[in-house]
Amino acid sequence: MSVSVTLLKAVYPNSMKIHQKLWLWATAALLAAAPFPAQADGQISAGDYLSGQFARDNGDMDSAIRRLQQVLKEQPGNTMVAGELEGMLLLEGHINEATVMAEEIRKLNAKDPLSGLVLALRSIKNNQPEDAAKILDATQGGSAQLWLPLVSAWLDFGRHKLDKPLTVEGLSADVGHARPLAYYHLALVNAAAGFTDAAAQDFKNAVEDPRSPSMRVMRMLLAFYEKNGHPAALTPIVEAYRDSHPGSDEHTDTAIIATVQDGVSEVLFSMGGIMLGSGMSNDAAIYLQLALFLRPDFPEAQMALADSFADQQDYARANDIYGKIAEQSPLYRKAQMHIAVNEDRSGKLSDALERLDRMAQRFPADADALITRGDLLRVHGRYGDAVDSYTQAISRIPELKSNQWPLLFARGACYERIGKWQEAEKDLRQALALQPDEPDVLNYLAYGWLERGESVSEARAMLEKAFRQRPDDAQIADSMGWSLYLSGNYEEAAQYIEKAVDLLPGDPTVNDHLGDVYWRLGHKTEARYQWERSLNSSPETRLAGDIQKKLKDGLPPIRLANTVTPVAESKPSISTDATP
Repeated sequence: MSVSVTLLKAVYPNSMKIHQKLWLWATAALLAAAPFPAQADGQISAGDYLSGQFARDNGDMDSAIRRLQQVLKEQPGNTMVAGELEGMLLLEGHINEATVMAEEIRKLNAKDPLSGLVLALRSIKNNQPEDAAKILDATQGGSAQLWLPLVSAWLDFGRHKLDKPLTVEGLSADVGHARPLAYYHLALVNAAAGFTDAAAQDFKNAVEDPRSPSMRVMRMLLAFYEKNGHPAALTPIVEAYRDSHPGSDEHTDTAIIATVQDGVSEVLFSMGGIMLGSGMSNDAAIYLQLALFLRPDFPEAQMALADSFADQQDYARANDIYGKIAEQSPLYRKAQMHIAVNEDRSGKLSDALERLDRMAQRFPADADALITRGDLLRVHGRYGDAVDSYTQAISRIPELKSNQWPLLFARGACYERIGKWQEAEKDLRQALALQPDEPDVLNYLAYGWLERGESVSEARAMLEKAFRQRPDDAQIADSMGWSLYLSGNYEEAAQYIEKAVDLLPGDPTVNDHLGDVYWRLGHKTEARYQWERSLNSSPETRLAGDIQKKLKDGLPPIRLANTVTPVAESKPSISTDATP
C-alpha cells in the first residue's frame, strides 16, 4: 500500500483560516462572471473586452485592466464592465482607482454592495463616520453581507451612538454558522465602548473549543483578559487554552482594537479569512486589500494576502508581500519560512535551504526553520539530510508535546526510507506515545512490521483501529487489504484494496497490490491490467522493476505455512509523497 505521510503538508496552516465551522458560511462572490458586453446600438464590442478577459485568465492583470478601461471609454454606461474593472483594481490593491469606479457604479446602482463598501471605507479613512454611515444606509444588505452590520456597528461606536451593549440578535443579518465570528466582532466593539461584562461574554461565545480556537480570536481574548482584570467568565477558557498551548503568554501583548478604522479593518480581515478558508482566493484578496487600505501596518492581513496569492500559485507576488512583513513582527519568521516554501515550489530549492539555514542560525532557540528544512529535503527524497535537520530541530525543543508528534513521524519515515528500521520504529512508537491512536502513525508502523514479517498480530490490530477511525482513507484501506493478502486471505483482501483503488485510482503501489491480489485469485488478465496501470503512474525505480518482472513472468507459486506468515514475493515501497 502507499502509506501517506500527511504531516506538515503545509509548513504552516494559512494564517487566516478561521474555525472550521465558520468555513461552512461564505459570503457571495464579489465578482460575477459578466456576460459579453453589448454597445448601446446593440453591436458587440469584441476586441478590447476579449483581450482583457484573455489577459486576466493568464494572470496579466495590468493588461486586463487597461483593456477594460478602453472598453469603458467606448461604453461609459456599461455597469457590468465597470463592476469587473472595479474588482480587478481592488484585487491589485489600486484602491483609489477603484474608488473612482465605485462612484460611477453608484450613480447607476446606489445599492451596489461592493461599491458602497469601497466608498464607505474612503470616508472611514478620512475620519468621516457620518458620511460612511449614509453610504451604507443606502447599500443593499442581506444574509450574504455580514460585513455590513459589523461595519455599521463600528460606525455607531465612532458616532457615540452606543448607549447599551450590542447583541448578535440586534444585528441586521442572519449570522447562521458565522455566529462565533459575529460574537468575536461584537466583543471588540463592546470592549472599545466600555461594556466590559458584555465583551467578556461575547468573547466566551466566540470560542467554541479553547483547545483549538482561532489564533486571532484567542490573542485578542488574552489581551482583553489581561487588560480587564481577568474576568471570571473567561478564566476557564484561558486556563484550558494555556494548558494545551504552552508558551501562549507571549501573545498577551496584542493591542486591543480601539478605533473605528482598525475595527473595520478587522472585520474585512475576518471576511477575507472566510473566503480564503473556502478556497475563494480572489475574493479573499479583495477583502484583504481593503483591510490593508485602512490599516497598512497589519501583518496578519499581509500574511493572509500573501497566502491568497500563493494559493493561486503566484509565488513571486506572494513572496513580495511576505517580504514586507517587518522583522519586529511576531510573524516575521513565519513569513520567511513561507518564502522558502514558495522558493522551492518555484524550482529554487537551494535558495530555500540557504534562507532556512540563515534563519536557523539567527534564531538558535527556534526549531521551526529546521523543521521546514527537513520537510523540503524529505519531499525531494533527500531522506538522510532530512533526518539531520529533524534531529537538530528536536534538540532545540526542551520537551516534545502532544501536538509535536508529526516531527517524530517525519523523522521516523525518513529513517525507514534509508533502511534504518530500528530508529524508525523508535520514532514511530514515540509519536504514538505523544498522540495515541493517531491513524497515520498506526498505519505506517503496522505496514512496516508487515513488510518485515514482524509483530503481525499487533500490526493487524493497529490497522483495524486506524480503519475504524478513517474507513475512507485509501492508504489505510490498502494496508488492511495487504495485511489480509500476506495472510493468504485473498478474497477479503480484494474488497479492501478495490476500495483503495476507487478512492485513490492513480497510486502506483495500490494498483500494484490489486494486481497481486487478482493474480492469486486467478484473474491474470485483470492482474496484468493493474500492473500496467501502476507502471503508467510513474512508480519509484524499485517498484517499477518489480512490476516489469511480474508482467513478464507473473507471480511465482507459493505455499503458505500458516495464516500469519507474510509472503515476501512482492515487496512494495512505502510512499512519503506529502508536500509542504
